[in-house]
Amino acid sequence: MDAEATFHLYSYYCSSCCQRIIIAAHLKGIPLEFSYIDLGQKEHRTDEYKTMLNPSASVPTLVITPHNGGEKTIIRQSMTILEYLDESFPNRAPLLPSVSAMLDRVQVRDLANIIAIDTQPTTNSRIAQRVKAIRGSLDDQVAFVKQAFTDGFQAYENLLVKQAQGGSYSFGNTVSLADVVLVPAVDQALMYRMDLDFVPNVKRVYFALKGLEAFKAADWRNQGDTPEKFRVKDF
Repeated sequence: MDAEATFHLYSYYCSSCCQRIIIAAHLKGIPLEFSYIDLGQKEHRTDEYKTMLNPSASVPTLVITPHNGGEKTIIRQSMTILEYLDESFPNRAPLLPSVSAMLDRVQVRDLANIIAIDTQPTTNSRIAQRVKAIRGSLDDQVAFVKQAFTDGFQAYENLLVKQAQGGSYSFGNTVSLADVVLVPAVDQALMYRMDLDFVPNVKRVYFALKGLEAFKAADWRNQGDTPEKFRVKDF
C-alpha cells in the first residue's frame, strides 16, 4: 500500500456509514480529506456525482490517489472501504483478530453484519422515507425504524452474551470491526430517542467506545458539515 496516498472521503455528517470510515481512519492514523455531500439538498443525486463517483447515489465514497499521480481507486460501499483499509494497513489497529484465530474472526464478522446487513439497510433514511410515503405518516416511519433497531440490537445483545468475552468492547478488550459498525448505528437509534435499557450490554459497550478518541472524532455532532444547531463543543 502507498503510505503517501491521499484518502478523500465524500461524506455527510449524520451518515452512519460515513461515520464507520472516519472511526476506522482515526484508529489507523490515516488522514482524510473531505468533500461534504448534502443529502438534504439531493447533492448525491446529481448526474455529476452519480456518473463520476457513485452510481448508487449514496455516501460514503472514498477516492484513493497515489502520491505519484497514478490511477485513482474509488470505493463506494462502507464495508468494502473498511476491508480495504484493514487489508492495506494490517499492522495499524487491526479491525479483525489474527488469521490464525479464524473462529474469533468469524464471531467479529457475525456481530458486524448483524448491524451492517440486518439492521442498517432497513433503518437508513432512504428506506425510512419510503415507509413514511406509503400513508404520509411520520408515525409509520418512526415505528418501523424503532422496530428494526430493536430487532437488530436484541440479536447483537444475545450474541454478546453467548460469546462471553468479558471485555470492555464487543469482542474482548480490543476495538474491532464490530465496534466500528455498532456505534454509528446506536447514534442513529438515539436520534429516534430510543431507550437502550433493553440491551444493557450493548449500552455498556457503546458508552465505553464513545470515550475513545477515534469515536469522538467521528461523532456526527462534530463534523465539518454539521449544522451549528447540532454541534456539541465538548466531548
